[in-house]
Amino acid sequence: MGPLGFVSATGLRAYLAAARAAGVDNAGALTAAGIDPRALDLPDLHVPGDRFEVLIAELADRSGDPLFGLHASEYLPPGVFNVLGHIALSASTLLEALAKVARYEKRVGDLGSVETRLRGNESRILWHPRCNRQPVRRHLVEAVFAGWLRYTRWLADDQALNPERVWFEHAGPSDPQQAREYQRLFGCPVDFNQPYSALIGDRDMLARPPRRPEPHQLGPLEEHAARHLGTLGIATSLSLRVRHHLQAALGGPLPDRDQVAHALRFNTRTLHRHLVAEGTGWREILDSVRLERAKARLLESRCPQAEIAADLGYADIRCFQRSFKRHTGVTPGQYRRGMDSDGE
Repeated sequence: MGPLGFVSATGLRAYLAAARAAGVDNAGALTAAGIDPRALDLPDLHVPGDRFEVLIAELADRSGDPLFGLHASEYLPPGVFNVLGHIALSASTLLEALAKVARYEKRVGDLGSVETRLRGNESRILWHPRCNRQPVRRHLVEAVFAGWLRYTRWLADDQALNPERVWFEHAGPSDPQQAREYQRLFGCPVDFNQPYSALIGDRDMLARPPRRPEPHQLGPLEEHAARHLGTLGIATSLSLRVRHHLQAALGGPLPDRDQVAHALRFNTRTLHRHLVAEGTGWREILDSVRLERAKARLLESRCPQAEIAADLGYADIRCFQRSFKRHTGVTPGQYRRGMDSDGE
């Protein structure tokens, strides 16, 4: 892909739905951007970033809405939340859930990168778009931030959840009615002409546990998510099932390989063979799950390392520290201090 990245058909839908609601002829806008409207039905469609920029400019101009990107966030397809909810099922906090979802973002669109800054009691979530063309960049940043907040509210099962402030790098509207739209969607003060764009809030907000689906919803949720993730090229593989099984057990006695094999209705040798065929193995998955949870615990709490080690099933704190340094190159204490003091 080019330097501007790409976006999938899934990533286009909110913008097209917002434009359609404004009476825009989407086929004409797609054609003007060099995108065949029939290609939207292709699950593996990847629209180059330069064409996507043209499309957003066309849709915004034809809609006559100066806040087109902001309003596009209200047209996220309903199924997207179910899929993202499935991805975050094993997360223990909102921070961990958002980190999991961020790993899959690039399959939906590779238009920018996410950064989380944690300093003291404050959290800042930034998005760095590849696009510099205005007003397209503004539309994208506003759509992404408002969409993130909608998802976080859904994930926390709290529609009143708001950040403390929102920063935007671009200039704000001069029309008071337009300014009120930002307040309506973000529910907090919004500052413009800032050094960068960010959602800013209390660090404790990200330590909240995410919502859990009711047991009777799990089956349909996982089936829907598997189908949707499959269209994005995200495999719901055996290795992912093993990972989920281990993640669900964290905080209690971790099952061994034989127990996981039995739970997944394999014998141990068959489980090993299938994992090898997927390019991984039991130890790699176990180490990855432990490391992922350890990083989250170190970032979001002041929990003693001995407690983290015990929760992750290590024999003692020394085993935990050696394993963490082997995989990251730093000790758990260095990792915690480094993240807290980023940029200072």
